[in-house]
Amino acid sequence: MNKLTSCLIACCILSLSACSQIPKECEESWDKLEALSKQMGLNEEQIKEQKKQFEESIKQQSKEQAIQMCQTQSTFLGLVGK
Repeated sequence: MNKLTSCLIACCILSLSACSQIPKECEESWDKLEALSKQMGLNEEQIKEQKKQFEESIKQQSKEQAIQMCQTQSTFLGLVGK
């Protein structure tokens, strides 16, 4: 499960999008991703690095793309978290 979750996190981070500010949908997605990371036992430093990568990846895309990707990720993380 840890390998699957780690791969999921990496894929989600790499596939995200956004603009200069993080959309609300992406904040919600990050909250779910952060909770999952804590469940996996990642330390605070690892989570901070993930957040930095998350924010950088969403800033590389348009706001519309970011919202769509974050909504998809949030839905998927909701399923994985159950």
